[in-house]
Amino acid sequence: MTPGRGRNGPAGTGRTPVLMAGEGETAVLFVTGRRVRPAMVRSLYGAFPVFRAEFDTGCRALDVRLPLPLAAAVFAPERGADAGLLDRTDFGRAALFAYQVALYRTWQDWGVRIGAVAGAGPGALAAAHVVGDLGLQKAARNIVMSRLGPGRDDAEGLSALRAAGFRRVLACGPGPQENAETAGSVGEVPVLLADMARLQLSGSRVDWEGLWWARHRAEVHALLRRVLEAA
Repeated sequence: MTPGRGRNGPAGTGRTPVLMAGEGETAVLFVTGRRVRPAMVRSLYGAFPVFRAEFDTGCRALDVRLPLPLAAAVFAPERGADAGLLDRTDFGRAALFAYQVALYRTWQDWGVRIGAVAGAGPGALAAAHVVGDLGLQKAARNIVMSRLGPGRDDAEGLSALRAAGFRRVLACGPGPQENAETAGSVGEVPVLLADMARLQLSGSRVDWEGLWWARHRAEVHALLRRVLEAA
């Protein structure tokens, strides 16, 4: 089955659609109904370059459709006035979309082999975007402008992915119990990796620390090669 093609048919059928993303054995569920916390965004943004680049890309597409830049909300102090913007439907959905896409691309960069994705409500737009079925500009417009309902719940999406043959499923989005402490501070990679472990919904455990260190070592080796070649 080619990437992007739904295994369970188009949205609107009796089950949350499963979109094929590659040849991997891990599936990703884009969760719905969770609020992005500014502290966690700052932590991921400061620690992981791929997350930062992808989040910035998403913000640029979304900003032209919002009354204020999305960064004003997601980088606001935890109890600042602008942080309350995330309680609005337009800012809340926009922040979740940018967060989910950036987190998904980060996992890909670390070598997580993802075979399928699914999502409910606004999460379905993020799922369609990451597999190439929906361009960024159209996805951003639909996230902000469309009257999207909550869609089917996450439990149904998990069941659809399991029915499609995927035992290992990751939840892409804020953790269900994130708080200022679990968000950690910028650069506290072990804390952030521990938070990612809490996003696993089923299947054999992902070695997040091993994946990150493997990616980090590759960058260090590449830097050393460039230094030696220039010597």
